[in-house]
Amino acid sequence: MNLIIVGAGKVGETLIENFLKESHDITVLDVNAAEVSAIVDRLDVKGVVGSGIERDTLIEAGVESADFFIACTSRDETNILCCVLAKRLGAKRTIARVRDPEYFKEVDGMKEVLGLDFAFNPELNTALEIAQQLKFPSARGVETFVKNRVTMAEYEISEGNPLINKSLREISGEFNNKVLIAVVQRGKECFIPRGDFVIELGDLIHVIAPEAQINTFCKKVKLYKRRAKNVFIVGGGKIAYYLAKELVDAGLSVKIVENDKQRAETLAEDIPKATVILGDGTDNELLDEENLKGSDACVVLTGIDEENVIVSLYAKQRGVNKVITKVDRSSIASMVERLGLDSVVSPKDIIANQIVSFVRAHQAETGNGINTLYKLYDKVEALVFTVRETFSRQSVPLKNLSIKKNVLIGGIVRGNDYIMPNGDSNLLAGDRVIIVTASKQVTDLTQILR
Repeated sequence: MNLIIVGAGKVGETLIENFLKESHDITVLDVNAAEVSAIVDRLDVKGVVGSGIERDTLIEAGVESADFFIACTSRDETNILCCVLAKRLGAKRTIARVRDPEYFKEVDGMKEVLGLDFAFNPELNTALEIAQQLKFPSARGVETFVKNRVTMAEYEISEGNPLINKSLREISGEFNNKVLIAVVQRGKECFIPRGDFVIELGDLIHVIAPEAQINTFCKKVKLYKRRAKNVFIVGGGKIAYYLAKELVDAGLSVKIVENDKQRAETLAEDIPKATVILGDGTDNELLDEENLKGSDACVVLTGIDEENVIVSLYAKQRGVNKVITKVDRSSIASMVERLGLDSVVSPKDIIANQIVSFVRAHQAETGNGINTLYKLYDKVEALVFTVRETFSRQSVPLKNLSIKKNVLIGGIVRGNDYIMPNGDSNLLAGDRVIIVTASKQVTDLTQILR
């Protein structure tokens, strides 16, 4: 597939890194010659220097043969105009980054007029992921599928946990659990476990089930913590705006610390149910005065990774039950776990998953394409497919399907009902099916079969 990515910033670079793993032909376009040169040299892609709203520049980039045109500059207006022009010049599908709340609210209604196939908002998606994590305070990470009907949550098995030294088969019998342990990470190894797999101290497990069943399981195995009722947010940018609106609408108490006066006033006006404090979120005396210690959760969202890590460590030290840290730089993210910060979010990685999912879905030839994609440790993926009429193995019991090694059917949603799969389960047209796989570049449901 031929991809053009306009914008050589953090999001654009992350997208390029992800798409290179899938063997696409990529051209990066940006007005900054130094940034284009750095990416071309490091990642060995094609580069064009110029503006994405200039016809000649787009033609030079090969827009007429582009299967996907992705505009992710820092300006919403530029991204939208890029896509309009690219579509007229022959790009098959266009994708725009739209961050402003007012623009994003209207973009769905304008897609057809603009020739826009997909719009993404990294800040909104990050806020929604954080809100999900706050529902599961004991989880390191959370992903939801099929309009929140199914949840996948990650937990660390620590000292004294009753799952230690038990096989999955024993766990199912002893705890009568209705969750599926779909992935286990042990050190640098990642497993899609079978029934005889034994859980060990320090394992990271991913469980799949509806939210209520995960909570029930966690209570049985000493992994449960009560949900946050009051949340302390440090940093008042766009993520904080979207997150605070989501939380206050859900009835939570929210306090935001922001050091820019104009921004603080805007937040106070736009989210009147939240408490907005003008001040430095890295000032420990301010944090203590505003009762950080009494918060159920702290979410640190400043624009500086190092500040986010330091404030998060302080919140941990003050005994806050759930701490979530925004980290953009991969070099820092890789060190964070060693510091004891277990819930880290990265807007660029979240949006990369979403766009890779969109591209993969439109690569499928049979119509059994991807709805959702979620990467685990860069080794395992969880994907959601819709079963189409063209799927030839409908109504066949799973035990009679010849499923490839390192592939697990993690759940089936039929209508509004979740089905925990067993050997007698089957797939029917219209089902949404969750697939966990170590195989790369799965774009179609048929590819899980031998």
